[in-house]
Amino acid sequence: MFKALDKKKRAIFFSLFRKVILVVPLTYLLPHIVNLRTDGVFMAEPVSNVVGGIACFCAMLLIIWLELNRMASDNGRSK
Repeated sequence: MFKALDKKKRAIFFSLFRKVILVVPLTYLLPHIVNLRTDGVFMAEPVSNVVGGIACFCAMLLIIWLELNRMASDNGRSK
């Protein structure tokens, strides 16, 4: 979605956020801290998808909302 809106930096950030910042630590932490053993390794990917998806969705809403407000204020000035 960010790539389609020509917001490439945000698209790259969220890709790295999900795969590097979330998956790698979760792969190490879930088996040991939560005591899930090998199940924790396999759960790291779905957990990172959910957390990364929620973060991306919230950022998307904020960006779209701000963009729509800016467009509405620009239309009000032109009339």
